[in-house]
Order: sequence, then C-alpha cells, then structure tokens
Amino acid sequence: LGQWKLTPIGKGFFELAFSSLEDQRKVLFVDSWEISLGLLRVFSWSLDFNSQKVRLSYAQCLIRIVSLPQEYWRPNILFSIPRGVGTPLLLDDAIIKRTFGHYAHVLVDLDLSGELRDQVLVERSGYAFFVTITYERLPHFYFNCKNIGH
Repeated sequence: LGQWKLTPIGKGFFELAFSSLEDQRKVLFVDSWEISLGLLRVFSWSLDFNSQKVRLSYAQCLIRIVSLPQEYWRPNILFSIPRGVGTPLLLDDAIIKRTFGHYAHVLVDLDLSGELRDQVLVERSGYAFFVTITYERLPHFYFNCKNIGH
C-alpha cells in the first residue's frame, strides 16, 4: 500500500483516506482485518454518513471459559469453544504461555442483539460436558433500539 491517512470520526469509527483507488480496493476487498487488538471492519463510505446515528450491535469482549480441564487448553480447542457464543479473535498471552490456569480468557466478537449464552457444550468422542462462559466489561446494549450506548 502507498500512503494512507486515518482520521477518528467518533463512536469507534475512522475514515481511511488512500493515495490511490487501487489501494482502497485492496483494503475493501477484505471486509475485516485481524489486528493485534482485535478485529477491524471496513466498508465503503456512504453519503451523509454520521457515526452518531449508526446502530451498533457488535462488540469485542473478553470472555472467561470456566471449568475447562487442563487437557483441553490447546489453542485450537480454546478457539473452537467460543464459536458457541461469537467469533474468537485472540487468546490471552497468559493462556498461550500457560502461566495461568484458573480460566481461559478469549477476545470474542459478539452480536449483543442475540442471546448471550452462559454455557457451551464441549464434545469429544464418547464424552461431552458443559463449560461456563462469563462476559467481562460488556458495553451497555439497549434492546429497545438495538444499539450499543447512545
């Protein structure tokens, strides 16, 4: 990519300006990008866009997976369990290094307009069990207007 500019425009939105139309097309070709802090969704600018009027229902939140036996603490398994509640994005560094074993932290992209499950079924050949899911620092979601915050 050539030069580009990032301008915050409020409510978690940014305007990206590119030095060429080709660079813009490359970025828009992929509707979301995984970055070190989570997920960045991109979309084409629309006329009269106002970030304060956009209804948001998706948020990136940390979840805790509680009561998970240690033999299931592998990255591929820890990424598959949160799919029962949202889209897993990132494992906590302490979990990857195995320096903390009380519960697993996973950053997940959630649709807050849907049901937030408090349990997920974990299955393997001949055995199944539930793990508890807790959500940390969820943004306030207004169900009447289907929007995060105001």
